[in-house]
Amino acid sequence: MTDINNLDDSNNSKSHRNCIKQWFLQDSKELDPDFKNNMLVVATLIVAATFQTGINPPGGAWQDTKDGHEAGKAIIASSHHSLPYCPYNLFLILNTLAFSMSTQIILMLVYHKRLYFEVVVATISMVATYGTAVWSLSPKDDVKLRYVSMAALFPYLWRLSYQAFKTFTKKNETTK
Repeated sequence: MTDINNLDDSNNSKSHRNCIKQWFLQDSKELDPDFKNNMLVVATLIVAATFQTGINPPGGAWQDTKDGHEAGKAIIASSHHSLPYCPYNLFLILNTLAFSMSTQIILMLVYHKRLYFEVVVATISMVATYGTAVWSLSPKDDVKLRYVSMAALFPYLWRLSYQAFKTFTKKNETTK
C-alpha cells in the first residue's frame, strides 16, 4: 500500500503519474501492483454501492398498488410530475454507467490471474441480477431502457474500440 504521509514527495508523485499514464495507455499487467490493488479496491467499492442503489433505489419501492402506483416499482420514478425529465431515468443511467465501468475495471485488473473464468461468470451473474432488478423496479412506460443499455455497454465498447485501435496501430507500425 502507498504511504499517505509521503504523497507530497516528488518521486512518489512521479510514480503515481506514471501509474495513471500506464492505466490509460498500457495494459494492466504493466501497472504497479500497489496501484492495481488500490484500483481494485476502489472499483469493488463502487460496484457494491451502485449495485445496492440499483436494486434498492432512493426512496424505496411502492408497497401496494393504489393511487395510480404499482407495488414493487421505484417511488422516485413517479416524482417527475413537475420536472421536464424523470430523475429516476438520470439516476438509473448514471448508476448503471458507474456500475458497468467498475465491473469492466475489475475484469481488466484480474485478467491473466487464476480463477479469471470464475470471476467472469460471477460478474456476468451479478450484472444479470442488476439488470433484472432494475427492470422489475422500473415502471413500464417511464424508463428509457435503450439509454440504460447504452450506459451499461459503453465501458465495454470503449475498451474494445481502444484495444482495436491499439492493435491496428501496432500492425501499421510493424509494416512500415
